[in-house]
Amino acid sequence: VLVASDAIGMGMNLSIKRIIFNSMFKSNGESVVRLGHSAVKQIAGRAGRRNSPYPSGEVTCRDPEDVEHLKRCMATDIKMIESAGLLPTAKHIEAFSEALETY
Repeated sequence: VLVASDAIGMGMNLSIKRIIFNSMFKSNGESVVRLGHSAVKQIAGRAGRRNSPYPSGEVTCRDPEDVEHLKRCMATDIKMIESAGLLPTAKHIEAFSEALETY
């Protein structure tokens, strides 16, 4: 048994057979919000991993009232990102400018 926050969805590769959501809500620092389909799928994806004792995983939730939300999230396709960009901070631009002056 492992009790974890939504941080478990941030790439931890564990041999887990089943994910049970205690709640489908979390605090975003300002208010309590319902987990979106992307977060639900990311967390649920920790269960059942290739080359583990549990190649197929299971996911459910403790509160029966959350089951329909969980089902909708798991059935929702996540759109592929076609492009992304990073914006430099003022410190990055300053460091780059100083590096150019040096060379």
